[in-house]
Amino acid sequence: MTTIPATEARQKWAQTLQLAQREPVTITQHGRASVVLLDAEVARRALEALEDAQDIADAKAAEAEMAAGGVPISLEDIAKELGITLD
Repeated sequence: MTTIPATEARQKWAQTLQLAQREPVTITQHGRASVVLLDAEVARRALEALEDAQDIADAKAAEAEMAAGGVPISLEDIAKELGITLD
């Protein structure tokens, strides 16, 4: 991963974007990492993977709660709480 000061990133914006399409680029402000530029497809896949990991963690937590004697919630109750009707 390449690290570039914000001033340099602004001055060489086209080159910074080209570099970010090949590898993540960390942009610093006052010597500290501020943002990371990523290729759009890499960012999309990374966010999707994070969402999938969170979904798995939530499902495991729900399974553990049920195994510990938690009370199940019906689909009808969930729909009612969300204000939707089931067909």
